[in-house]
Amino acid sequence: MENERRFAALNTKIRVLKGNLLTDEDFIYFFDKKNVVEIAEYLKESTNYKVVLKDVNIKNIHRRDLEKLLKEYIVLQYKKLLYYFTDDYRKLFETIFIRYEIEDLKLHLRNLSRKEDINELNKFVESLKETIYYPVLKPYLTEEDRRLLFYMEMNLDRLYFSLLRKYSMGLNKKDSLLFREFLGKNIDLLNLEWIYRGIKFYKLIPEELINYTIQDGHEFKCKDIKSLCYSNERQFKEKVLNSKYSFLFDTKQDIDLYMERRIERYLYFQSLELLRKGKLDITVSLAYIHLLEYEVRDLFSTIEVIKYGLSFEEGKKYLIRRIEGSDDR
Repeated sequence: MENERRFAALNTKIRVLKGNLLTDEDFIYFFDKKNVVEIAEYLKESTNYKVVLKDVNIKNIHRRDLEKLLKEYIVLQYKKLLYYFTDDYRKLFETIFIRYEIEDLKLHLRNLSRKEDINELNKFVESLKETIYYPVLKPYLTEEDRRLLFYMEMNLDRLYFSLLRKYSMGLNKKDSLLFREFLGKNIDLLNLEWIYRGIKFYKLIPEELINYTIQDGHEFKCKDIKSLCYSNERQFKEKVLNSKYSFLFDTKQDIDLYMERRIERYLYFQSLELLRKGKLDITVSLAYIHLLEYEVRDLFSTIEVIKYGLSFEEGKKYLIRRIEGSDDR
């Protein structure tokens, strides 16, 4: 009963927040803009993003500045949800928020990796000495450049999912099962992406692939993961095509270019459905958090599309949301 009261109040709040999400029409409008300033003007004047833009001089805003403000908006919305959680539920949702910190870490690691300056990378990792990230990054500084970033990113993801598993154990039985199902689908798709990249681009041996996959997937258990890791590229694709995640390869679009977006689009529509059902459990909160994150990622993509002068038809392929005429997956 306490759980139902908690989620009744929270779901009411989320219905209000959902009304602030951008529409497909907003994104169609963005594609007509010429630069980041025009997008920022619209966000400030016509959307709820005005809460982080109200004191900003839009005329001088740069892409990085706007992206930082959009991330601040996510934080503000997220804090509105945390108010409703206590005890293990609060610990879990605070841990979910670590994802944004990890994504920033990955971005910085990629930038340092491109510079090919191992000393700068060493300094950065050492600066994390008092954090949870140091033990999972430090051992890989001796790896060859080609694989170093691959291993570091994989281990950051493994850390994140292990923390989520740990704190999900404190939820009530129903919410724990629902969360682990939602988490398991994320793990399935991340493992598939990692294994595919490991086979195709890094030529990793099966034992290495197995060692760095994440446990507790929803569809793929240990024996399934092992089978995938011992496959060549053709066999791997065939096995995935015979699974519920066939959309990753069942497409005429560029597989490598759009794989991450297909994964996000699958989870986006899963989240839309959970939000529509509106059950008095943890799923509505998870759905809203994902939809908000995907909205901001689509804003980042839209800014990039405009920067490079892509047409509407080409640019909408990079969005997670499906706008009329974009490919089905």
